[in-house]
Amino acid sequence: MYSLQFETIYPIATLKAKKGVTVTEVDPDGLGAAIGLRPGDRILTVNGRKLRDYLDFQFYASSEDTVTLTVAHPDGTTRHIEVEIGEGEIWGLDFEPFKPRQCGNECLFCFCEQNPPDARPSLFFRDEDIRLSFLHGNYTTMTTLTEEEFNRIVEQRLSPQYVSVHATDPEIRRYLLGRKQADDILGTMQRLLAHGIELHAQVVLCPTINDGDVLRRTIYDLAALHPAGVSSVAIVPVGLTKHHRKRHLLVAPTDEWAASIIELVTPIQRELKRRYGTCFAFLGDEFYIRAGVLIPPARHYGNYPQIEDGVGMVRRFLDGFQKAVQRLRKRPPQGPFSTVTVATGALFGPYLSRLAAQLNEEFGLRLHVVAIRNEYFGPEVNVAGLVTGRDIIAMRDQFAGEDLLIPSEMVMGEHHLFLDNLTLEDVRHRLGRKVHLGGTTGEDFVAAAVRIASAAQPISEQKH
Repeated sequence: MYSLQFETIYPIATLKAKKGVTVTEVDPDGLGAAIGLRPGDRILTVNGRKLRDYLDFQFYASSEDTVTLTVAHPDGTTRHIEVEIGEGEIWGLDFEPFKPRQCGNECLFCFCEQNPPDARPSLFFRDEDIRLSFLHGNYTTMTTLTEEEFNRIVEQRLSPQYVSVHATDPEIRRYLLGRKQADDILGTMQRLLAHGIELHAQVVLCPTINDGDVLRRTIYDLAALHPAGVSSVAIVPVGLTKHHRKRHLLVAPTDEWAASIIELVTPIQRELKRRYGTCFAFLGDEFYIRAGVLIPPARHYGNYPQIEDGVGMVRRFLDGFQKAVQRLRKRPPQGPFSTVTVATGALFGPYLSRLAAQLNEEFGLRLHVVAIRNEYFGPEVNVAGLVTGRDIIAMRDQFAGEDLLIPSEMVMGEHHLFLDNLTLEDVRHRLGRKVHLGGTTGEDFVAAAVRIASAAQPISEQKH
């Protein structure tokens, strides 16, 4: 049980620091509500430590059994609250989001600089924030890591961190990041590793720039840090849109180039597997698909450390699909089935077509797969997550049936917003069809396909 020890009220004007973090929601069953916190209250300090964001609160308010809060109220008064925290108690507070730190690099391949001119402003924002790296796996170059940020990572154990390396050759890295001076990325990583911070690395591979011997050196330089805490490296091909202002400085990936990268990296993976028990350096799925090479088995990816970067996502989907099919065989769905169009990106289209054909043949479903051409960013952008609402609408003549199933990664947020600002409801209205979200895994896809094909549902039910 909490114990409220004392409370002091005085005008906020007497405080020198007015920053802190604002409470947006309070769980009525949490500790915050019990001590009288309300939405709009601003917590300025915890045990005398000034708060920069809600991560500071979470760290300092859970570090000791007794904490003292300085809280500013909307009416202009403040109070000190000393609280003894019992075992298992939670604060039950939600806070305002923090403003991300912006990146100052000018990376040749930065996708934020490849948006159409009419894209919403948020798509042009380039973040370089260690907090987002810890919370969401966003990559940072660490080129402008301050001593304060370094100390915060170590003190608050903001681990793991995800690092955009691209090349360990200082000059090649400097060129790719668009910087005037080279930085010591390996030195920065070694400092973090010395304090027990786990790191994951990323290489955005640009043909003729950081592939070949440069890539080989990068992998081995990072592998030398593996026992100390660099856990994995994701190698992904550069993505280019038709709007890229620096496109003339880059060479577009080809299928042949993808095959050459697999040929280069595979022996290195085998060597590192023998040495460390992990392949360590993982290629993005696009390399295997473009080269026409089988996706490696699940054991190749271990615990899928870089799946959010498109590394192993196809393998996990395929394996999940087959598990779902095995379950269906025990209790086959009963028809008759309605026709359902399944939309995906051009890259995954051939795979999904084969999977849909298996469901159609084995269980009598009527799934019709359409690979969506990306006109918003350009045809070289071929992943499902970058398909827009207008791209889907443009291909309406190829759809069959009354229902359209799309992967959930095409939309984001509670309003189900596409990258071109159309909502899921906008697309439903313009198509005159029911549009369903199919999740992100193979199991999700099978479940959604069977459910939708088995019985048509009102559009209103598809919002959830």
